[in-house]
Amino acid sequence: MVLDGMLNTICQRRSPSLELLTCLSVRSAVPAQCGFAGRTVLNILHVAVVVGASGLCAASPLLAEGVGVAPTVFRATQGEIVEIVLSVSDRSTTVTGTWRGTNVPFFSLSDSTTMVGLVGADLASKLGKDALNVTMTSPQGTETRRFFIEVVDASFPVQRLTLPNNMVDLDVAILKRVRKEAKHLRSIFAHTRVPRAWTDSFVAPLDGKISGAFGRRRFINGQKKNPHTGEDISAPQGAQVQASNRGIVRLATEQFFSGKSILIDHGLGLFTMYFHLSEMLVNEGDTVDRGAVIGLVGSTGRATGPHLHWGARLNNARVDPYELIRMNVGSSRTNVRAQ
Repeated sequence: MVLDGMLNTICQRRSPSLELLTCLSVRSAVPAQCGFAGRTVLNILHVAVVVGASGLCAASPLLAEGVGVAPTVFRATQGEIVEIVLSVSDRSTTVTGTWRGTNVPFFSLSDSTTMVGLVGADLASKLGKDALNVTMTSPQGTETRRFFIEVVDASFPVQRLTLPNNMVDLDVAILKRVRKEAKHLRSIFAHTRVPRAWTDSFVAPLDGKISGAFGRRRFINGQKKNPHTGEDISAPQGAQVQASNRGIVRLATEQFFSGKSILIDHGLGLFTMYFHLSEMLVNEGDTVDRGAVIGLVGSTGRATGPHLHWGARLNNARVDPYELIRMNVGSSRTNVRAQ
C-alpha cells in the first residue's frame, strides 16, 4: 500500500480526557513509529481527536476534511487487506465503518483501547478511489470521518490449463450441482456478524512450495474461466493440513470443483478455505484452534495433482490468504497514548 499526502499539524488538543489517538497500519518498509511492538506501522496519523460538543480536532490531513487540507488517499492492490488501527483513551468507545457499501467491523484487542478494522480489496475489485467512512461513538458524542482507499490494478498473470472435457464442459446434472454448491457458499459468506474467534496471529496451513497462483486469470481448454481465488501450496499426498487460526467449521463436505473442502469461520466476516483434501478430520459445527490438524492433502475435485488450495474471504472480498500472515492480523500490540 502506498500513502499519498503530507503530515501537517492543523489544530491543537482541547480536552485530554476525550483524546483519541489514531494510527493507520500499512505494510511498508518504514519501521514502527506508533508504538505497536513488532509491527510495521507508518505514523501517518499522529493526532489528537476530540469527540463531543467541542467537535473533532485532527492533527493530520487524514482527518482534516473540511479544514482546507486534502484527505489522505491510500492505495491498495487488488487482493490486499487494509488494516486500520485506532487507539482510544475511552474504553467504551465503539467504532464502525463502511466502504463501497460493505460494513467494516472494528474489534478491540486485549488491552480494550486498541481498535482494529479490516478492509478487503477483492481480487477483481473495480479500480479507483472510494470513501471509507469511520464512525466513532463514545459517551461524549459521535463523529464520522472520511478516509479514501484507492484500488489499483494487480496485473495478475494468465494461466492456461488443459483438463478432461468432463471437468470443463458440464452436463445439466453437474451444472445444477455446481450452482447449488455455489449458492450454499454464498449463504455461508453472508454471515458477517459473528464475533471474532481468533486472538493470535494467523499461520500457514502447511509448509510447501507456493505457486503464486492467487488472482491468476485462467483459461481452461481455451475457455476463459473465473480467476484463481486462493493460493496453491504443493505438498505430498496425505500431508497434514492445519487450521490457520481459531474458528468454527462451517463447511466440511465434498464439492465438484474443490473436492473435499473445509471452510472455517473466524468471525467478523473472515473465512479461510482448504480445498482438494484427501481426508477431512473435522465436522461442520466443530470449533478448531489455530494449528489443529483438520485434514490431509489430496487431489480431489478439479485438480491435476496433490496440493492444497488455501483461500480467504473478508466480508465477501476474495483476498490473498498470505495477507493474513504478512499483516500479522490480530496480534497483540503495545497500546498508544497521545503525548
